[in-house]
Amino acid sequence: MAEERASSFFSGLIAGTIIGFALGILFAPQSGEETRAVLKDKADEWLEKGKEVVEDVKSKGREILSGKGVEIQEEKKK
Repeated sequence: MAEERASSFFSGLIAGTIIGFALGILFAPQSGEETRAVLKDKADEWLEKGKEVVEDVKSKGREILSGKGVEIQEEKKK
């Protein structure tokens, strides 16, 4: 139940962020060229953050596959 609420919260947070960003861009007092530059910068920033998340997930997956996952699970049982 708590996991569902957390998932719902984060989904709403992400959707709200995207909607807020889009509205901010639409109503910003900038030229089209400036707006495109801002969008490109943000897209590059998000891409870099996405790459970092993927690397973290890969790293954690390697740890689990190498046997550390078993150790972590044993520690949680105690």
